[in-house]
Amino acid sequence: MRKYLFFLIALLITPDGSACTSAIVSGKCTSDGRPLMWKQRDTDNENNKLRYFTGNGFDYIGVISAGKAEASAWIGMNEAGFSIMNTASYNLNDTLERVKDRSEGLFMSQALRLCGSIEDFEKLLDTLSRPTGLQSNFGVIDGHGGAAYFEVGDRRWTKIDVNDPVNAPLGFIVRTNYSFSGDPKRGRGYARYLSGFDIFYRNAMINNLSPEAILQEAARSLWNTFTRDDLKDKATGEREIRLVHFNDNIARKSSTSSTVIRGIREGDELSSSTMWVVMGWPLAAVAYPVWFNPGKMLPEMLTAPVEAHAPLCDVSLELKRRSFPSDYGKGPEYLDINRVFNTDGSGYLQWMLPLEERIFDLSLREMADWDGKRPLTRQVSSLYKRLDELIIDEYGAREPGLTYKYLKSR
Repeated sequence: MRKYLFFLIALLITPDGSACTSAIVSGKCTSDGRPLMWKQRDTDNENNKLRYFTGNGFDYIGVISAGKAEASAWIGMNEAGFSIMNTASYNLNDTLERVKDRSEGLFMSQALRLCGSIEDFEKLLDTLSRPTGLQSNFGVIDGHGGAAYFEVGDRRWTKIDVNDPVNAPLGFIVRTNYSFSGDPKRGRGYARYLSGFDIFYRNAMINNLSPEAILQEAARSLWNTFTRDDLKDKATGEREIRLVHFNDNIARKSSTSSTVIRGIREGDELSSSTMWVVMGWPLAAVAYPVWFNPGKMLPEMLTAPVEAHAPLCDVSLELKRRSFPSDYGKGPEYLDINRVFNTDGSGYLQWMLPLEERIFDLSLREMADWDGKRPLTRQVSSLYKRLDELIIDEYGAREPGLTYKYLKSR
């Protein structure tokens, strides 16, 4: 009994929520030869933002929790072409041995400061004292073509090379909240794993493993593989409240951001990675691109001073709150699907995804001028201004009150 009590407590206190979904795509299987890394972050702290870290090692950009451990990066990229993310794993450690807890976010910040390659990351893992206090699937890509998952527990770590066709015959690997090297009966996220794998498999079959496909199909997926249900099929008209139980999809109530990092191919400058970020609830926010630049500029919509909130995240969270109208009993577990998607075509996704396509189109045209190079600050500033105008115009037409309060006030 005591053993199971310890196990339950460990599940409850594990940092960064319980339901992250992720994938890595080898550069051998993308149209431009650059690897991709995706993380759908789920956490109890719903206010996320970007921070540009400088000094004491490599500069890096990371997704952080606002007002809570703002030194912890939960996915990030550095100027040496190295990027890292994690998903919590629940089947690696013997919880009776767990005597300390190392923050996975602080560990990833350390890796971003110190590592320029996967080999550097392996050396960092080997320097950790045992037990490590870690229990995660860490995803890593670097500027030398490397792409791998590391299943890291208290006593050991296992590397799964995404470039190895034995591990990834179609060039991608998906991870949720269990490790393949751990006890298969103690994991979490099996339905999300199957749903994610199916989406990546279908896109691999048509050579469409891209940031846009990942964010629009996987990050916003309302499909449950176990029940064979898509919540969008339950939608009715926009004026009706249509409640659906909202639990084991990739897009969840606890989803706080979704990020795809496009890495480096041979010949690129190491600091030319691109980070596509959906900041806030993915069902009510759009993707925004971010790059390293000499002025260390980030989009004002995605960042904020210490303990303040990112404006676009605040907008998405208000829309999220409107989508859960019941506070009684288990009511907060029920989504009004018609807010997100409805038969009248006015749900959040139905006007945000076309806006996101315009953001991708405009950004990719501009990126063609600096393909493989770190952009100049003026290039980034000009593009951010145009993207801000697109977002404010569309959100303003749909949600004028929120746009004025959170976006125009900047």
